[in-house]
Formats: sequence, structure tokens, C-alpha cells
Amino acid sequence: MRVLLAHNRYRTEGGEERHVDLLEDWLRRAGIEVGRLDVTSPQSASLSTRVRLGLTLAYRSKGAAATREAMTRFRPDVVHFHNFLPLLTSAAFREAQRYGAAVVLTLHNYRFACPAGTLLRNGEIHEDCIEGSSLLCGIRNSRGSLSESIAYGIGIEAQRRLRLLHRWVDAYVAPSRFLASMLNRAGYPPDRIHTIYHGTPIDTARSNGGDFILYTGRLSEEKGVRTLLSALQRIPDARFVLAGDGPLATEVREQERPGLEYRGYVNTASLAELRRKARFTVVPSECFEVQPFAVLESMAAGKAVVASRLGGLEEIIEDGRNGVFVPPGDPQALADTIGALWTDPTRAAAMGDQALSYAEEHFSLPDQTGRVVELYEELLAERG
Repeated sequence: MRVLLAHNRYRTEGGEERHVDLLEDWLRRAGIEVGRLDVTSPQSASLSTRVRLGLTLAYRSKGAAATREAMTRFRPDVVHFHNFLPLLTSAAFREAQRYGAAVVLTLHNYRFACPAGTLLRNGEIHEDCIEGSSLLCGIRNSRGSLSESIAYGIGIEAQRRLRLLHRWVDAYVAPSRFLASMLNRAGYPPDRIHTIYHGTPIDTARSNGGDFILYTGRLSEEKGVRTLLSALQRIPDARFVLAGDGPLATEVREQERPGLEYRGYVNTASLAELRRKARFTVVPSECFEVQPFAVLESMAAGKAVVASRLGGLEEIIEDGRNGVFVPPGDPQALADTIGALWTDPTRAAAMGDQALSYAEEHFSLPDQTGRVVELYEELLAERG
């Protein structure tokens, strides 16, 4: 079997890129021949460029051309897309189907309905575009720039009304039941939606204990970073390390003090070492997370997670066993929960053991990759 992995990489790489790279590695280990089609969003696009790209979200001929070239070179049986916006678009799906390949799409966010992709608008969670209008969501300025929001709203609304994904995608992979339910509500065919969790390596060098609390990931408002900074001011005796980059990086750097250290962007190996040395981790998101690697990799390292009770997080954290839930956007509740776990290292270690067991059962890379391969085989069998 020959599988082409296609992905529109982001300007700042994160969990989606991590997942695609891991999937490629483990598909090869499973005996699959793997090719890659990677395009990268412009690093410093002007507003006019972003608006133009938004208006072509429904169908971009250059996306079809890039896909055609990659398929001619690699000759795949399956094309497995991940992020496909703004450069590939549904034109790439059509080209893959015309070639005769089975088309699989893993959804990592909510841009199948929401122009922002996060179901956040003006800092507030919304769901009205899921069963309603993507264009109206854009007019309400979901992306923070009205012209860009409207352009994205037009593109996604056209894609939905013309049912372009319905026509050219054979199977949707949802990394959480929560995202699968949103796809279903948005009108995508339920018989084509398959919930398959991401896999992540289990850290065999894990250690119990730890002398700091760790936050890793994008430094942005929807990740709860401002709430976290406010909470940390209320627990001065705890030691905290933040690692990552994003629009709030300067704000985080200005908050550095004894007990609060900012490491900036760190590579995969350095991040794994930070997790080993942490007592537990914090994921205070204020948006509907799908299945963040910050949580998966923490659990796979045997670390408990303090997290917001939102979206896909509710499926993978068992409150009081492998982590602790806090209400989103509440700095005092977050401070109280962090402080209580920080001062009880025995409890934190026991919860870390439960987290590791959960990760071994639910996020095994061989098992999850096997489920993806089974999906490929089913689609190819249906095609005869």
C-alpha cells in the first residue's frame, strides 16, 4: 500500500506537525510506503494576501496542481490529508479522487465550519456556526480582523453550501468524540466519520517527583495563558516553567521572576527532558481543545495534568485520577488547584502513575496507527 500524507504546515509549528511526523514514522514501521506533500503558509503575509487566500478557501487551483504533481511522482493508493487550508483546499481532494486514490481527511480543528478554526469569537466560545452560517460568523469578526474574517467566512460557507468535502472525501478522522459530534452537527456524513485518537511515544525514561510545574504550548489567550499568569501571582511558593512561543511571549517574559522561568521555544528532545523533571503539567485552555499533544505527551511521561473542563479534554482526563479539572478562565480556582497539588507531591506522583497507564492503553502509537491502516484497507476494499 502506498500512502501520500498531505499537510498545509502552519507558520508556527505545533501539535498537527508533530502528529503527521509521528504518523509517517509509524506507517513506515507498519510496512506502508509513505510519501509527503507539504506546503507552508506564508510566514509574514500581508492583510491583503490573507484576505485573498481566505476568498479562495473553497477551491484553489494551485492546490490541485501541487497534489497532481505529488501523485504523479509517488502514485499513491490513499491520500491522507491533514490541514488543507489555505493553500491546498478542497481542490486537492477532487484531484486525488480523479487520480483514483482513496481520500482521508483528519480534522485537527473546527475550520470545517468556523472561520477562526477555534470556535472562539471576541474571546468567547461560540457554536452558532456549527449548525448555522460560517459567513455570519465571519461577519461577527471571529478572526479579529473584519476583512479577513469575512473572506474566510465566504470561503468556508461556499465550501459547505456546495458540499465540496461531501463530494470528494471518503473518510473523516476525528481525534476526539467531541470533534466527531461537531462534524456530525455541521452536516457532514456520519457514516464517514471515524474517531481515532492520536498516538504518542511512551516515555521509557520517565521519573516520579519533579521540582517545578510545567506549561508547554502556544502562548496565546485562547490557551489560558493570561489566566495562568494571574493564577501564578497567587501561589508565590510554587516553582513554574513555561515553554513555547506565540503572541503573548513578550508578556510572559515580562512576568519572569524567582519561581517563574520562561524557556521560550524548545525542541522535542528538550521538551521531553523538561516533562521528566516536572512534578505535573498545566493546560488551562479557554477554547474547545481537540486532543492536544501537551496533554498526551504529559500523560505518556507519567505526569498528571491540571486542565480546563472543555471539549476533547473531558474524554482523556479522569478527574482526580490522572489529572484535575478546573473551570476555564478562573485564576483563583486554577491557583487553588495548582497550589494543592504542588504541596502534595505524593498525590501528584500517584496521579502520574494513573496518567501513564491511561496513555499506554489509549495513545499507543502502534495501536492507533493500526486503526488508521485498517481504515485505509476498508476504503480500498470498498473500491475493489
